[in-house]
Amino acid sequence: MAYYLNLNTNNTQKRELITDLTPLTCDLNHQDCHFAFGDKKVFVALNPKPLASLQDLELRLENLGDYTNLKAVVYGLNMYMGDINPVFVKTSSDSYKAKVVLSSCAIDVMRYRVEFFDGNQKLDFYFDFDVRR
Repeated sequence: MAYYLNLNTNNTQKRELITDLTPLTCDLNHQDCHFAFGDKKVFVALNPKPLASLQDLELRLENLGDYTNLKAVVYGLNMYMGDINPVFVKTSSDSYKAKVVLSSCAIDVMRYRVEFFDGNQKLDFYFDFDVRR
């Protein structure tokens, strides 16, 4: 019997967890939102509402830009829940959709961040949202 251990040494920077959840400018539990990205407003929809863990959620983005290899990492800001890497389908030249299933958490309000990349290059665009238990 053989065992293999694969250590990822590329990502040595640990994320700092936040403890103070300041109010969000737009709550994706109640409405779709627009977030600033450069000189654009990116439309973001996450459904069904209210958001819940352990169920299929559809993430839709419009007016993001034309990327050939759009990627994202979804991760917890106030508790480490691992990384979720949704797979995007391009629906038009600047619009995308993906399915996301969020981890279940023991705390009352879990704050997540969705951070975007073109391949491995950061886009400097992200948004945060909460999931309530």
